[in-house]
Amino acid sequence: MRQILLVILALCMSTLASALSVTKCEAGKLQQLVDDCSITQLEVSGYIDARDFRFIADSLRHLTVLDLGNTQIKSYKGETLFANINEYADNEVPSLALASMLQLTHCVLPSSATRLGNGSFAGCTQLKQVELGNSMSHIGDFAFSGCAQLESLFVPGSLCHIGEGAFSNCQSLVSIELMPVTPGNDVTTMSSHLHIGYRAFANCPSLSVVELGNLVNELGDETFAASGLETINMSSQSQLTTLPAWSLSDTPVQQVVLPPNVQTIGDGALMGAENLSQLTLPATVNYIGSHAMAYMTGLTQLESKATEVPELGDSVWYGVDQSTVRLKVSPQSLADYRAAAQWCNFMINALPRGDVNADGQVDIADVNIVINLMLGKDDPDNYDGRAYLTEGDTVVDIADVNAAINLMLGRIRALRLAAQQAAQAHP
Repeated sequence: MRQILLVILALCMSTLASALSVTKCEAGKLQQLVDDCSITQLEVSGYIDARDFRFIADSLRHLTVLDLGNTQIKSYKGETLFANINEYADNEVPSLALASMLQLTHCVLPSSATRLGNGSFAGCTQLKQVELGNSMSHIGDFAFSGCAQLESLFVPGSLCHIGEGAFSNCQSLVSIELMPVTPGNDVTTMSSHLHIGYRAFANCPSLSVVELGNLVNELGDETFAASGLETINMSSQSQLTTLPAWSLSDTPVQQVVLPPNVQTIGDGALMGAENLSQLTLPATVNYIGSHAMAYMTGLTQLESKATEVPELGDSVWYGVDQSTVRLKVSPQSLADYRAAAQWCNFMINALPRGDVNADGQVDIADVNIVINLMLGKDDPDNYDGRAYLTEGDTVVDIADVNAAINLMLGRIRALRLAAQQAAQAHP
């Protein structure tokens, strides 16, 4: 029993010895306040600067937890410490400051920190959680690249820049949530826009959930290329006018809602997105780049709300059997789409009569829609004239309801007959 107690006591003392809390630190003085470089947990309050980050990076290689939440980063000008730089700004985590801290799992940054320098956490292969604080405005290039254990990150509404490759090759990254900016957000400085750089989330195979907030005004090429993204809704990104080249290429994405004001879909933007079966192009789209939707072999329905036929690059739908894909366009643009190169290869507005909701079927759902339209519960314009089932009549009334029912029953009878004939042919 005594031996067990001694072991427990030794473990407790070891745990206590591995943690250190430093209070009232002065900038550049952290080294003088740490007398055991084997500690695994460090909490600091007061002031620090680039010299203190250099000490942590060089001497505290066993750290698993670093809590700087109650510190403020001061400027420093003097010796070259990181990335051949000898001048460091207030409230900025220096470039490469904590890169390749191989034991680090949890880091709390100063609440007043506004910038993460390039590569600041790059190669921290055990890092699982980072708390950015509500003042962060800039995440530098490759800031978290190669952080293989990082699973999620919540980004405050103060953010206005995510740099090139910032989260690339984060193998375990599942979700990124960017706070929508509203007047009630508790952030120090409200951003008005957000730039996301080239390959910012590329090659993140576990990434399946992305909440982009409402301020994205620019995405870099290959933003999510080769990620695990399954759904992305950009309906709130009213500032975003371009879906950049290769941005969603080679992803298992199944649902995409494009920005409402997008004008350009870049080269290869959705190339290889073979799980995407339906896509709607907003009315603002005027150009679709080369191979933008190549090898989207699962595509069954494409809707273009643009009344003027968008211009196309080369082989936009290369590898897609367009003859089996239904293209829905407005009636006033029908002739133009049917005459346009590449567009003409689709089944344009090829819907069975009575298919009011354009799902390829004539069933009770269509009948219900016609009844609701007759009762004034919906707008007939939403159905592009498909509810006008009486020849020459543009008013939805009981005649259209009867027609919808008859078309549904006729469809059912036809399906039953086909099934009977198939059964007889293969008894």
